Amino acid sequence: MKKLPKGISTFQEIIEDNYVYVDKTKYIHKVINTGKLYFLSRPRRFGKSLLISTLEELFKGKKELFKGLYIYDKWDWTKKYPIIRLDFGKIAHKNPETLENSLDDFINQKARDNSINLISKTLTSKFAELIEEIHKKFKSKVVILIDEYDKAISSHIDDIEIAKENKTILRDFYQVLKSCDKHIHFLFIAGIAKFAKTSIFSDLNNVDDITIHPKYVNICGYKQNDLESYFKDYINEISIEINMDYDDLISSIKKWYNGYSWDGKNFLYNPFSILKFLDTGKFANYWFDTGTPKMLIDLIKKDSVDIEVLTRKKSKFLGIFPNFELENLDFSTVLLQTGYLTIKKETISPGEQSEYTMAIPNKEVEESLFSYIIGNYTNYSAEKIEPMTRNMLNYIIQLDEENLQKSFEILLYKIPNLIYGEIKHELEAYYKILFISWIQLLGFDIEGEIMSIKGRLDAILKHNDLVLIIEFKFSKDKSFDEMLKEAEKQIIDKEYYKPYQDKNVLILAVAFKPKDVKCQLKTLKDVLI
Repeated sequence: MKKLPKGISTFQEIIEDNYVYVDKTKYIHKVINTGKLYFLSRPRRFGKSLLISTLEELFKGKKELFKGLYIYDKWDWTKKYPIIRLDFGKIAHKNPETLENSLDDFINQKARDNSINLISKTLTSKFAELIEEIHKKFKSKVVILIDEYDKAISSHIDDIEIAKENKTILRDFYQVLKSCDKHIHFLFIAGIAKFAKTSIFSDLNNVDDITIHPKYVNICGYKQNDLESYFKDYINEISIEINMDYDDLISSIKKWYNGYSWDGKNFLYNPFSILKFLDTGKFANYWFDTGTPKMLIDLIKKDSVDIEVLTRKKSKFLGIFPNFELENLDFSTVLLQTGYLTIKKETISPGEQSEYTMAIPNKEVEESLFSYIIGNYTNYSAEKIEPMTRNMLNYIIQLDEENLQKSFEILLYKIPNLIYGEIKHELEAYYKILFISWIQLLGFDIEGEIMSIKGRLDAILKHNDLVLIIEFKFSKDKSFDEMLKEAEKQIIDKEYYKPYQDKNVLILAVAFKPKDVKCQLKTLKDVLI
């Protein structure tokens, strides 16, 4: 068997050292032969760097590396192009001065590599001169490949001033690409976030954003048939090792790791996670280990976060892939661009913009998101959260209100006073987010803020034949008993239970006071008596 390319993003190494390469050259061939200037957004660890590396070797004319791939007999190997590859993962950016100096060092190094003497002094002028001089020297237009173009901005979302100053530097830097258009043969820019007003998308307005372009939705990531053809031997081995039927194993793999989409039709695996699974043969949350943006927690602590985004109730956007606005970050946009939400459906109406429905991609990402939220609020590690949620599920099923109450208390009391101090207001929504995150990890099918004929209920959880109807109440002044009675009365008066009378219905009322909580768990039958 060929080796698994875990963590390897260099095309030449994958080919020469006998690693599995899932052929993406069909999409690359189409991209190159259709246009000139491109931008692609994908979440972290989704194969962007490997795509950039593949483009680099192709334009270098490394024919031997592409033998057996789609593009092999469709490319003019006699043509080779000078390449400027800029990887912002290697550019220091802790502050604007460091970013500018690091970019200057990069330009100077590229000039030395090509035996070019630059006379310009400013950063933008030197970049423009470098592109022009390389074109002159090699008598061929330049291919420019930029990886992680947004890293110097998105890494500083928690310090908005540094992010804004870095964005200003990059705006001026990227403006050069427009003025140097006649010297550029091909430009490909990849990153996680699509920031508005960085000149790539404003001044350089002819860059083609292919993030949700229907022809290129599969340019990164693995399709289902990729998984079952390129990695079939690994799947068979795991099936035997864990004594699980092949089809059942495939079904579980899809539930855990499939589900990313940029058109609502083609669904993909994140290469990082699925390769980790194929290597270990163990279902686990590998996404969590790749890191989660701190800005998610920062946004959750703001009053403006919509709790519906954190449940299975779907969010939507219209038309083009949404931009990041540094001064006004939108929570659902952050989740979409970082991979915690993905497109599940495109609705097309004649003469109107497409409407895209978003949802959490899969079980792994769901666990990552809610474990991260709970972990940041309570200082619990993911290893501690999982067994506690398992116990909590048993308490609900067994109607063990006493131990369920203790679980809620443990969760709430673990929140450090420091975090309470960071919250501007004691809001009911804050507690809902925390507890829905906790309950989400129980394995229920959860929906939040559900509209019924008579009103809006806070959450419904479904697990096999069990339906748990939850109503939250918050007050600084009312007693717990008052709030619990109000929650229970609201469920009955609004008849939230009516659609589920053929199920085993439980009623959970949860009452919050600042830094305190009380719950009440009953069967529907007991409540109606």
